[in-house]
Amino acid sequence: MSTFKSLGISEPFVNALAQSNLSTASGIQAEAYPVLSQGKDAWLCAPTGSGKTLAYLIPLLERIDTSSKALQVLIISPTQELGVQIVEAIRLLNAKGSLEIRSQLLIGNASSKRQKEQLKKKPHVAVGSTGRMVELLKSGKLKLHQVIAASLDEADNLLSEDHIGNVLELLKRMPRDRQLVFSSATEKGDAFREAQLMGNNVAWVNGKSIESDGKIEHFYIESNYHHRPDTLRKLLRTIQPKRALIFTHRNSAAKELGKGFDRLEIPHAVLHGEMRKFEREAAMKDFREATVPYLISSDVSARGLDIQDVTHIINFDMPSLPEDYLHRVGRTGRMGASGVAISIAASDEIRLIRRYERDLDIKVVKAKLQGGEFDIAPGNSEPE
Repeated sequence: MSTFKSLGISEPFVNALAQSNLSTASGIQAEAYPVLSQGKDAWLCAPTGSGKTLAYLIPLLERIDTSSKALQVLIISPTQELGVQIVEAIRLLNAKGSLEIRSQLLIGNASSKRQKEQLKKKPHVAVGSTGRMVELLKSGKLKLHQVIAASLDEADNLLSEDHIGNVLELLKRMPRDRQLVFSSATEKGDAFREAQLMGNNVAWVNGKSIESDGKIEHFYIESNYHHRPDTLRKLLRTIQPKRALIFTHRNSAAKELGKGFDRLEIPHAVLHGEMRKFEREAAMKDFREATVPYLISSDVSARGLDIQDVTHIINFDMPSLPEDYLHRVGRTGRMGASGVAISIAASDEIRLIRRYERDLDIKVVKAKLQGGEFDIAPGNSEPE
């Protein structure tokens, strides 16, 4: 195992990490630093919860000239929540290491006018969503002509049809020799091929995380669609999870489930894409600080979020793709901790379970709720 010091990371960053009780680099951090510190373009591929954010942040932040007033590093996030988390990580490093690095968050559902005013303070690092960044770029308030490095967090998402147009718009306003870093737990379709077209000899850096392997147990409970809310409430009463993330597909489903919890006086927070910025921040704060044990969320929080001590992931709605299942369950079992993922599946969704098993090389065990107990169902290893 490599220490941050042995990797050659500069003393201010080593000290900042030590103050956060971090001295040993994870697999992806150890593999990425020698590549990124040389200014090379790279795709960082590692499981969720393996420390990818710090893997690219440290070498990119080390390159910043704090005596300059230029924006030098751009970090693009597919979700507002992940953007907030990245900025918090930068500010924590900055405070504990006295690094004098100025950072700015640029996301939607927040005041554009205020963000324009804050850009006048000349941040060294801008973190944000593609839509708001392009808006500020076109208004002349976001200037990228001196950017030396850009990072695409959850790159497989950012290189999809929904975001790639804005990503290309941002990249073409940067110097051609800027460093590009892509990171994700999965590679979707032609994402890496797109990255190779954007970058220069993009290196593939695989940081398999030994400490994350085999730490998540996977289960499913069969329940028809109509009875699913009752099944969820019965499940929570039975297992009484310390801290659980409950995922839905749609914003409307998250809202309806939250109303049901309100009626039953079950403490919880709700997070979905139609909420305003301060409402989303309040929900995350309540869950992060364990004011409430349950966070009901649409897929907006499935990617990138690092919340400590999430013991259970519950799929109220089944993810349609294995990689989406992977990102959801990756909110537990992080950095060596254990976790449990439980999906509530209708009979016609069992085929999805089999696909997760095949594509992700995992075993999802059938369970049932009976007599106030969560039990493994007999014959669960047999195909449905």
